[in-house]
Amino acid sequence: MLITQAAEDEPTEKTEDDEKNWRTYIDLYGFLPLETTTEIRVMGNTNSQTQNLEDVLTPITGAFTGRVGVEYGRYGFQAHVNHGSSWISETVGSWSGDNALRDQVDNDLPGIVKDRRVTAKGKIDLDTTFNQTVVDLAARFRAGAIAKPRMEAGDVSFVGLIGARIVDATMDVDVEFENDVEYKSTSNRPGVLIPKEAKAKFERDWDESWSNTWVSPLIGMQTTYAFSDQWQAFLYLDAAGFGVSGRRDLSGTAQAGIAYTLGNSTQLSLGYKYWGLDFAGHGSDDHYDVTQHGVNLGLRLFFD
Repeated sequence: MLITQAAEDEPTEKTEDDEKNWRTYIDLYGFLPLETTTEIRVMGNTNSQTQNLEDVLTPITGAFTGRVGVEYGRYGFQAHVNHGSSWISETVGSWSGDNALRDQVDNDLPGIVKDRRVTAKGKIDLDTTFNQTVVDLAARFRAGAIAKPRMEAGDVSFVGLIGARIVDATMDVDVEFENDVEYKSTSNRPGVLIPKEAKAKFERDWDESWSNTWVSPLIGMQTTYAFSDQWQAFLYLDAAGFGVSGRRDLSGTAQAGIAYTLGNSTQLSLGYKYWGLDFAGHGSDDHYDVTQHGVNLGLRLFFD
């Protein structure tokens, strides 16, 4: 009887001891967006594009995604950083032509004009630099079981989040326009009033920049269900903005997936993620809108 009672009390005592411990979670993951849709409006100019995974990964110059959480008992704090930067250099427009003026003018015009030839060529080079950093700072409260790499089958853990989302986004666009025009005579007709050869070159460059940083309230949740000692399913949702920092201010994440445990303190996860952000400041027609969805690969380290 005493041995049986001690065995029944042991899990309860262990759970109470675990609740009094500090726990640290470190999550590192890579997001592979299969489709990204972006619309940016700056100074009356709107740029919209839809990109696949290759289009997104090719111009990337830097990326970091990670989250750190600490918990004591049922309360804790977590910080989440998502940073990406890219640079694109491309020729968005080019042309060339070699047309005799005699094919373009009336037959009554003097031969001196009709015997001229115009060669023109030009291009527009566009360099775009884009940076986006999203930082989430949130207090957390847990209900249910402690989230661990190894949990008892049937255990459920729920974590609620409340805090702030800080978004910093910048875009710099440099445009260079170049046009070369060459006038050349096609005959040696005497009395030429225009030089036999003449060249003109037109160049112009300009740039536009858009930058904004805003802070929005954030709420979120994550729930974990243990299928077995090594397999878990999880669901994560968050939303921020609600029109607080701009006339349009809304962002959110939805992610679902499974996790597999290696050892006693490491997990590998595979999920599908949707991310969206729509922002327009007060008193301005400028706006920034981006949506992404794709595969999310993760690594979690647990320290108790």
